[in-house]
Parts: sequence; structure tokens; C-alpha cells
Amino acid sequence: MKRRTDTGTTVASTLLLVILAVPAAAQAAVTVKGQLGDHAEFSRLALSLPEGVEAEAVAEACALRVTLPKRANWPVATLNGIWSTRLSGFQVTEDGRSLTADIACGARVTALRERRVLIVDIGALPVPARKPPVPAGLLPSDETPAEALEDTPVSAAAPTAGDAPQAVTAPAPSTFGEIADALNPVRTAQAQPIPPALPTLPPPIKLAPLPAPVPLPPVPVLVKATPPSLDTEIRSSVEQTLRQLETMPAAKPAGTPHPQANQPVAQPVPQGPPPIGPMDVAAWAGEDFVQTRDRLQQALNGAQGRARVDAFIALARFALARALEEEGRATLEAAASQSPAPDQRYSLRILGDAFRALDRAGTPEDSLFVTIPPAASPDHHVWRSATLAPTRWEAAREGLPIALKRLLDYPAELRSRLLTILAEAAVAAPDVNALNLIVLEMITVDAKGMADGRLDYFRGRLAELRNTPDAALDQYRKAAAITHGPFARRAEVRGIELRRTLGSLDEDGAIAELEALRFAWRGDDVETDALAALGNAYARQGRTDAALDLFGLIGRRFGATARGRDALVAGRGLLAPVLDQLERAKPGGLYALALQARHGRLVGRADDGDATLRRRLAALLARDGYSVEATRILHALTEDSSGARRAELGVLLARALIESGHETEALEVLNRTGDSGLDAGLAERRALLRADALLGDGDTMRALDALRGLPGAAAARLRARGLFEAGEWPAARTAFAELVDPVPDPAAEDVALYGLSAYLAGDPDTVRGLAGRQGARLAGTRWAGLLDTLTPPPTADRPLDGDEVTRQLAAADALDRLARGWRSGR
Repeated sequence: MKRRTDTGTTVASTLLLVILAVPAAAQAAVTVKGQLGDHAEFSRLALSLPEGVEAEAVAEACALRVTLPKRANWPVATLNGIWSTRLSGFQVTEDGRSLTADIACGARVTALRERRVLIVDIGALPVPARKPPVPAGLLPSDETPAEALEDTPVSAAAPTAGDAPQAVTAPAPSTFGEIADALNPVRTAQAQPIPPALPTLPPPIKLAPLPAPVPLPPVPVLVKATPPSLDTEIRSSVEQTLRQLETMPAAKPAGTPHPQANQPVAQPVPQGPPPIGPMDVAAWAGEDFVQTRDRLQQALNGAQGRARVDAFIALARFALARALEEEGRATLEAAASQSPAPDQRYSLRILGDAFRALDRAGTPEDSLFVTIPPAASPDHHVWRSATLAPTRWEAAREGLPIALKRLLDYPAELRSRLLTILAEAAVAAPDVNALNLIVLEMITVDAKGMADGRLDYFRGRLAELRNTPDAALDQYRKAAAITHGPFARRAEVRGIELRRTLGSLDEDGAIAELEALRFAWRGDDVETDALAALGNAYARQGRTDAALDLFGLIGRRFGATARGRDALVAGRGLLAPVLDQLERAKPGGLYALALQARHGRLVGRADDGDATLRRRLAALLARDGYSVEATRILHALTEDSSGARRAELGVLLARALIESGHETEALEVLNRTGDSGLDAGLAERRALLRADALLGDGDTMRALDALRGLPGAAAARLRARGLFEAGEWPAARTAFAELVDPVPDPAAEDVALYGLSAYLAGDPDTVRGLAGRQGARLAGTRWAGLLDTLTPPPTADRPLDGDEVTRQLAAADALDRLARGWRSGR
């Protein structure tokens, strides 16, 4: 009988054999996480290992090696991207089992295992940072003391082997203070002389004569050490002693005072990034554009390793000198993918910061040109000023004279771009003197290269800052006469705005010219400026719908392009007058809600670092009754901030929540955004809001406790409200009297609560007098007619009966409930 084969069993057996045949090296590798940081005396590498994996850290001559028993995914890219003074060049070896790094030769290495974390500390070298000077007392002379020749290869010799003199050795200094004393010429001159009687060594042991003496080469006679060799040997001796003292300090006898025991020990200064050196920008650009670029491209062919990264760096420098941002950024990305060395990564970082300065896309806090103090290199001042100019002009103008002088030697394309960045920042500042210097340099070196209207445009802006509008209009007309270039059209926009300001052009005429300019140059760089100016004109005329449409158009068309930053700046300039117009309008409109619903995300993108636009929009929404949208904006701003800014935004959010009747949420916000390091004014505002929220939440006693010790009219008003809520009518009457009587024009709510407290306290005379003095103050408010209702009728001859008392108490209770509802907004 023939047996049938089970297909499922066959397949399973085959897969099992394949799995068992896979070698251990092909199995999944473990993942290792790493961190690297520099301290004053050491650099620390922390590696987070998987559970149950043992690691071994070995310090070789000039390298560190961390080995695991199996393959691992090492964080090489993360570690190589961190700047360290003692660790660099991380690489994976031994098929992924080992991680190696370059360290200083002879550096001290300490390894410690803490649970799953392997901590490796690389200490500083035991050799001092500089060699000590040779003391005058130890310079070579005719009578060289024996202790100076202690460590020389031949300390003493004689013409014959039998007449060798006995060597005399002085005890070496055992502390750093004694070495300093020996090396200081002044201390050496003031030191006590060495006693003449020095202990001598015993005579050398005489060996038995050899049966067959072998002739030896003649021993040189040491008559006098030459100055260079003696200087070298003395330095070597001192360095060896210092090295021994740093590793194994010698113990002094008990009771012996240390010469420097009371002096503070100097801590080693942590080393930062090296200074930025000079740039040969003219050589980077080359004389001929095509030939230089072809030569640099050919250098990449066949280059490998470090040479290929150097070729990419040279090509990026060429792109920087020619002001080619796109080509330069692509070259930097290609170089970063070639595993550059630490010094090459530093050069790439400098070039990247320079390209970001040209594009005005980076923040000054992340640029090496700002974080490293400028040295004697004038190129450092050039790029520092260009980096700081768009946002921090006061700091950028400090190095402006050096930068302008250095720019004279830059290639024309790069010089034109940098001068334009500096000029636009000086216009925005505004800084007349700095702009004058920049324009003078434009006239001197770049008059022919700025034929696109750039020079005439900035000369017009300079004339505007000097308050000479006629001269500015002449310069704008010269620039606008050019048929190409964005600066010619920007000059035309500025000319329209200036003529409108001078009164020679009305709003309708300005709108018509801006509309024509917008459609005539659609898609050009000038369109954002034209749209912003047109939106401002619509906002001034009260055409808020058209202004908001233009704001959305700027964001949709230009927000995601390379000119997105300029478009957002133009949108910010447009939205500010729109918000001004909305703030002057009557409350209850729909424009603030429409702006948030249609362009809320664009408002956030166009906003500045202080969130000015979003805070103004939230205030408008809260004023118009859209508390949900207002609190949503403030919630997002609060969660993205920290410190004092977070506490200040928390105050705005808590106020909006209290006004919308969410006192419990306001208390949570105040508790979550508190900080111990706030100034007195902000802390007082937070205490007042806390008391207000507690009152609205019904916790009157805690509110009064929170108000204890707070000065000012706001605290007095909240205290009076708290007494009113607690049913302390006489105390509330007295508190409101202090708010109403001394003030010529008191608040309507204070007058109404004053009269109601006096009525409930059984003081009809106060109610009658208050109605006569402040009755007109409540007219047109929600408290109108309250004092007239509370004023008791004239005293009759007969006493009041029980029905009249009951009626008046019911009226008072109804008025109290009405007042509570009005005050809380419900």
C-alpha cells in the first residue's frame, strides 16, 4: 500500500529547518540608545542597553571600544551629531558588535554599569594645557647643579671607566607648590641656599673581571650640556613630575604646612567650539563661473571618504560665494550623507548657518555666528550682522562698520544679497545713519549691479526716513521706470502709499492704482506687498470683508511657497489694521468670528513670537460673546508657553472663563499656570482672579481669605461683593459706601449693590439719599429703576401692618435673585 505525503507537514518541517539554519549573526539585532554630554572635567557617554545584555568598555591607545556579545543597532548618527571636546568619530565595527570612538591619546577612561545604563567617562589629559616656562635658575651654565641633570640620559661621566665620579642626586619636589616655587625666578632668588653638605651615594660595586673582555665604544665625556638639550630635558623632567603628582599626589609628613593649602584650586574651563576663521570668499567664487563649477564637479568623481566630503564642502563654498541657495542646500545635504568627520561637520554647520542667513529662515539663537563670540575675523562680523539683522537689529548694527568694510572684497552677487538684507533691516528699524552707510556702499561698489531699481528704492526709503517726501517720490519714480525687477514694483507701491499720505491721492484712487498694479504684475514678488497695501486701504474704508478676503488670498497663494515668510509678514501687516477696525466697532459683530472660522490657522502662522494677533482676536471674540472660540485660542497659547509668559496667558484665559461663567475651570487654569518666580503685579492679578472665581463658584469664605492683604480698588470691590454674598449687609453697605461716595462717577453695579445692601440692612435713609444723588447714574443700565423701587414711601401716621412687611421682604428677595442673575450674566 502506497503511503500519501502530508503536504502541510512537509512545509512546516522545511520552514523549521530553514529557521534553525539561520546563523546567529543574521538574527534581529538589539537596539542601543545613547546620550553624549560635556562637563567641566570629563565627557560622558551613556548607553542604554537591553535587558540582560552585558557590555565591555575598553580604552585603547587613542580610541574607545564598547563591545556587546551580539549585533546591535548603535545610535551613530545621533552621537556624531553632538559636539564633544573629547569624543568624536563614532563608528560601528565587528559586524555591528562594537562601537568605537576617537579619544585623546592617554586620556583617562572610567566605566560604570548602573542597572541597564553603561556610563563611560572620558577625563581630560593629565598633561597641562601648556608647557611651563624654563626657570632662570635652571638655565644651563658652566656650573650646572647636579639636580638639573638628574633625568638626563648620561648624568655623569669621566675620561676613564675607573675614575667615574659619584653622582649627587637632590630630592625631587613632591608637591605642585614646591614645583611652582622651583620654577618661579623670584621665588628661586628669595629661597634659602642649599646646604653645602649633601648626602652622597655609596661607591659603585666593583665587578669581577671578565675572562674575555669585549672592547666597548668610548664613553663620551660630559663637560657641559648644550642649551637646547638641557632645556628639553628640564622640561621633560618637570612634565614627568607634574604627571606623577596629578595621578598619585605625594603625601607630606604630618604637621607640615602646605604652601598653597589656603589658595583656591583652579577649575578647568570647559572648551567650546573653535572660533570661526576668515573666509576666502573671492577664491571660492573663482574668476569664471562655468570653469570653476566644472572643476569642482570633476573633483567629486572618484573621490571617496574624507576627500569626497571635502569636495562637497568646496562646492558648497562656491554656491555660497555665488549666492546660490538652492544649489548650496542640496550640496550640504549630500555632504551630510557621507559620514563626515567632526571637523568637516563643523565646516558644514558654518556653511548651513550662512545659507540660512541669506534666506532669512533661521533663528539667531541656533546660529554659530551668534552663539560664538566674534573674534578678529571680519567675516564673522559680516555673517553675524546678516543673521541678526531681520530680528535683532540693535545687536546686528554693532559689527556693521567691520561688515561693510569686509563686504567690499566679496563677489558681486553675494555682496548685493547681504547689503539688501542689511538695508531692509535698517528700514524696518528705522535707523537713518545705518541705512545711509549701506546706501553709500551700494552707490560705491554696486551701482551698476543694482540696475533693477534696488538702489533707487533704498534711496527713496532713506529720503522718507529723513522726512523729505518729494525727494523720496523722485527716487521712487526713477525705480518704477524700470520695466523689470521686484524692487521697481515695490517702489511703485511705496510711491502710491506716500502720495496718499501727502493728500495728493485719495483712497479710491489709491485702491484703483493698487488693483491695476496687482493684476498687471500677478505672480511677481511684488504681489504680496500690493495685496497688503490694498487690504490696508480696504480696512481704512471700513470694507472689512474685502480686507479679510485679501488676507486669505495672501496665505493661500504664498504661504507654502519659498516666499512664504515674506507673505506672512505682509499678511501680519494687513491683519493689524483689520483688528484695529474691529476693535473700534460696536460689540456683537460677526467679523471676529468669521476671521477665526475662515482664517484661524493662517492667523496663527502669520503671528509674531508674542502671539499679538491671536491675543487680540481672542479679546474680540470674548467681547462679542463668543467665549468658546476665545478660550480655545487662549488654551492653545497657554499650553505652548512656559514661565512668566505661561502665567500671563493663564490670567487672560482665567478672565475669559470667569466672564463666561466657568469659574471652576478658571481655578484649575490658575492652579496649573502658577509659578513661584512671578513679579508682584502679575501675582496680584492672579490673586484677584482667584478670589473672583471663588466668589462666582459660591466659596465666599475662601474668597475673602484670598483677598486679605490685597490693596487697590479692585480688591475692595471684590471684598464688598464677598460680604454681600455672605449676607453681611451692614458690612457690605460700609464697603460699597467706600467705593461710591468718594468717587465722582462710580460704577453702576457698585451703586446698585450699595443701595440693595443698605435696604437689606434696614437703612431706608441711606437708600433714599442714594436715590437722590446717584439715581441718574443707573439710567440706561440693567439696574435702571432699582433705587426707585427700594426707596420706602413717606412715613405715614399709622405703623406698617404685617402684610406690608411681608410684601416688602418678598420684593427684596426677588430683587436679590434678580441682581444675582444679572451680575453672573445668567
